[in-house]
Amino acid sequence: MDEKPLDRTALIATIHERAPSDDPLVLLDAALAVAAEVGEAAEAAVDHYVAAARATGLSWTAIGERLGVSKQAARQKFSSRLGISGGPVAEPAPLAPRLISCLEAAQAAADAEDSVPGTQHLLLGLLHVGVAANVLDRLGVTRDKVREASGRLFEPTGGDAAGPRLVGDGEAETTVAGARRFAANRGQNLARTEHLLFVLALDPGSSARRVLNDLGVDPARVKKELNDLIPPPPRPGRRGRRIGKGDHGTRACSFCGCTDPHRAMVTGPGIRICGECVALSADILRSSQQQDKAGSGRRDGGRLLG
Repeated sequence: MDEKPLDRTALIATIHERAPSDDPLVLLDAALAVAAEVGEAAEAAVDHYVAAARATGLSWTAIGERLGVSKQAARQKFSSRLGISGGPVAEPAPLAPRLISCLEAAQAAADAEDSVPGTQHLLLGLLHVGVAANVLDRLGVTRDKVREASGRLFEPTGGDAAGPRLVGDGEAETTVAGARRFAANRGQNLARTEHLLFVLALDPGSSARRVLNDLGVDPARVKKELNDLIPPPPRPGRRGRRIGKGDHGTRACSFCGCTDPHRAMVTGPGIRICGECVALSADILRSSQQQDKAGSGRRDGGRLLG
């Protein structure tokens, strides 16, 4: 099979689109951010398929052989950071009543645009009620600001007899599924507004994240606001590659910006990603793939509830 390398031209175009100016150092910063996202996505994809292999009953021995490592090395690297020590991935948590109200508000916002619900609509919905609304209020995010930014950033596409048009990414349903899995993996019996905000803010490819970036909201700040509200994942241990001793305070996760010295950190050339962000990205990829298998498209007019 012929290998297809990453499209360097497309990456360079993305870097120039992200950078606010042509200053070489600004472009370098943008390049580092894009490289981190690409590296994170690759790591998350591997994590996703390791979790899928375990869910089908494959042993750590078989997985380790395919990865070219021992059974013990495979288990140590993946089990703690994905929470898949032995059995299948946790079932998605049910929706809390306040989150249901927020999803109804998000659906109404999408209906007003005759659009398939996107993650920017979820951001509007989260301003309706709940813990996430309080966090967004503290960060200066309002409905008017979200609507204004969305109007500037997203150009409606499509719009025919087959169904609603698409404004933004149209991935609201997939993201809600990711938040339900995230809540379950944190040992929570219900998915709440704070879980959905966490997933929205830390997904670098979402329309909601693009809106937050436009409003000057740092995803690391969102995560910091939510850390005390969301318990840590119930893990048997904190194993995995860590950054070197003595430099925890100066080396941050390239994804969320955290510098927690007690958090496992996966490292690569110029990239550092904390275990929580890897696990979250795996959840997002897993939910997206399950959505594709179920045959639901972005333009099918599906509703967030019922």
